[in-house]
Order: sequence, then C-alpha cells, then structure tokens
Amino acid sequence: MDFAEIEAEALKLPEPQRAKLVRRLLDSLELSDSPEIEDPIYGLGRSPVDCGVPDGSVNHDRYLYGSPE
Repeated sequence: MDFAEIEAEALKLPEPQRAKLVRRLLDSLELSDSPEIEDPIYGLGRSPVDCGVPDGSVNHDRYLYGSPE
C-alpha cells in the first residue's frame, strides 16, 4: 500500500477516529527510540587528504576524462 492509498483509507474514517489515528501516529513518532542513521554523504570532507594538487577543480575535465586543456 502506498501513501495515497493509506491516506484515502484514513479519509474514509469518521472524524473522531481520524483524529485518534493522527494522535497515535504523532505519538509514535515522538516516542520512537530508533537512532537516526547518518547518511555517509555527510562525512565527505571531514578527513581531507593533501595530495599536493593545489586545486583539482581547475582542470576537472582533464583529470577525469583526459580532455585537452
């Protein structure tokens, strides 16, 4: 079941039941003890390596594709 199907089913509920469902969902989000998993992409640049190249971006295409200058 995708989000749109779940939403459609929830909208079929009478208002008091819908409100109770929303409260239960919000409570479950607040009480969640699951640790957030950090995306590895955020770690890029935390430990830079000096390889002696002053600025690799200047000749980016040449380094990656062997394009002439």
